[in-house]
Amino acid sequence: MKSVNAFIVASILTLALIMNVSAQSSESIWLTANTTAYKTGETVVVTLNAASATLIQGFTFQIRYDPACLKPTNASSPISGMNGLPLPQLIGLVDGSYASTTPQAINGVLAEVRFTALKGCQTNLTLESAALAIRNASGFAAAVTGVALGEKNVALNIDKEVVQSQATQPVSGALLQLTPPPPTSQGIPGWLIGLFATLLVAGGVFVIYKRLPHETTTVQKNSTSSGAMARLQIKHGPQAGKSIAITKLPCQIGRDPVNDICLNDPHVISQHARIFAAQNEYYLMDLGGETYVNGQVIRKSSAILRPGDVVRLGKSALFVFNS
Repeated sequence: MKSVNAFIVASILTLALIMNVSAQSSESIWLTANTTAYKTGETVVVTLNAASATLIQGFTFQIRYDPACLKPTNASSPISGMNGLPLPQLIGLVDGSYASTTPQAINGVLAEVRFTALKGCQTNLTLESAALAIRNASGFAAAVTGVALGEKNVALNIDKEVVQSQATQPVSGALLQLTPPPPTSQGIPGWLIGLFATLLVAGGVFVIYKRLPHETTTVQKNSTSSGAMARLQIKHGPQAGKSIAITKLPCQIGRDPVNDICLNDPHVISQHARIFAAQNEYYLMDLGGETYVNGQVIRKSSAILRPGDVVRLGKSALFVFNS
């Protein structure tokens, strides 16, 4: 009888150990805060955490916030060797990305993210997306599979009492600036701005359409004669790390394989954008997706591309234009 009882106890302990090991080895990312009560002017600090059995070489995250209540300032990571990669920021969405040259073990804090409380309000911070990254056999960044998002929301209560902001000591590591673009001027009625923008875009598209065939040939001839060729340096998303030469104009970019440059990203639409030339300049035209140049949204219109301009398609496909 004693041997039977001992066997049962041993079985229970073994099962508990297996379940514990399984729980510890699960890949997950979650958002926390040490405190959720602040006063206007104080620095709000939230923590991005992760547990992973895989050694990583980078991570990304996007946190949704209310720009009327909070203003993001910076983030820092305590993981040795992790360096912040500056990305164009959108109002209302913090976009953070870190990378390391050597694999790192993680089981705790990935990054601390800081905001300034702007006024009294009750608001939430929401972890929209997050990913852990490794370097695959080809040397390119690849997402760790099977990573689950745990707690995604942090509720904040900001008192309307104004206090002087006190600097909080960040965790060790390089700071990543998260400054959003300046807000749109409030002095002009929104309908008037919209009307002006519509007329401007329509006029610009018409001029480009009329001039495109002749001017495209001119730029291609100039590029060929000088030996120079425009290139896209892929910094984030599919094909990260690649340098892609633009061998023809116009150059179609999108998720569909028939495009000149195919980016297999769920947030990139089938025909997302087009690079073309006019008046000895390169232009980027949005074809209906989310398209940004240096953090400024381009909606079904075009913008001049200068060397060093940062272009983002969708939420994560990022490249730098060079000519």
